[in-house]
Amino acid sequence: MQSIGLLFKVLWSPGETMYLLSKNPRVLAPLLFLCLFSLVTVGGAFTKIDFGDVYMRLVEKSPQGRNMTDDQKAQMKKVMSSPIVKAAVPAFSVIGTLFTIVVVAGIYFLVFSLVGREGGFKAYLSVTSFAFVPIIFSSIATAVRAFTMPSSSLMLDEIGSLSAAVFVDRDAVSPVIFTIANSIDLVSIWILSLLIIGYGFVTRKSVSKGTRAAVVVAVFLAYVGLKIVSAAIRGV
Repeated sequence: MQSIGLLFKVLWSPGETMYLLSKNPRVLAPLLFLCLFSLVTVGGAFTKIDFGDVYMRLVEKSPQGRNMTDDQKAQMKKVMSSPIVKAAVPAFSVIGTLFTIVVVAGIYFLVFSLVGREGGFKAYLSVTSFAFVPIIFSSIATAVRAFTMPSSSLMLDEIGSLSAAVFVDRDAVSPVIFTIANSIDLVSIWILSLLIIGYGFVTRKSVSKGTRAAVVVAVFLAYVGLKIVSAAIRGV
């Protein structure tokens, strides 16, 4: 029960929560909670919208999609609209959540091992898992948009976004500008803030808050940089 309470306490009392986690790491509760929440909200959202339609709108904005014939587009849409793919979307959402948290925890564990780490990987995974609790708001945004907006106006890469990208006409700006606007959102900033706070309890006292924040933000900016390069290459 205490683990469940900490899931919500981390949102308004992160310092106290992260201190408790550094002393007694908990991993199963946050991972199960985030996976189940994603499964329900994303699964519910895609019962309302046609994944094939949403997917094809994204494909058609890419150079590869613009070079496809109508028959090729129709065939791809048929495949992406199949019951198997539709059932797989929530499952991939759950797998993606788990994969992201474990990879992020692993990266910061390695980086802070060089900077000045205290605590083992379990402590880092625990702190990281709880820091990712705000992604529930992205899942909620996905469900709300699916049930309130016309399917024709939804885009796969921005359906759960809480960033300035929702106010940007992606056809009027370059893919790089749109990717930047879509990558730095409220949820990402919230998660980064929780990571900076949480890692303070699993790094050496000699590591200043400024250094800790610089490390956390630098890794995130590297990730955004990879997305920008990918968007520039794909042109979408």
